[in-house]
Amino acid sequence: MKVNIKDEPTKELEIDSSSVKEVLKELEINSMEVVVKKDDTIIHEDQLLTNEDEITVIKVVFGG
Repeated sequence: MKVNIKDEPTKELEIDSSSVKEVLKELEINSMEVVVKKDDTIIHEDQLLTNEDEITVIKVVFGG
C-alpha cells in the first residue's frame, strides 16, 4: 500500500489486511495526532486496509 505523509516521501508498505491504527503503529505515528484519508474521505482508525489502498496521513496542529 502507499502511504502519503505531508513533507515526507511516499512510503510503500506490504500488508495483508490491517487496520488504519495498525498501519500507523507500524509507522510509529500516534493515531491521536493525525487524520487519515482514503479516496478523499476521512476514515476511522478501525477501517481495514489492503495492499491496493493508498492513504494520506494529515498531521493535526495543536496550540493556541
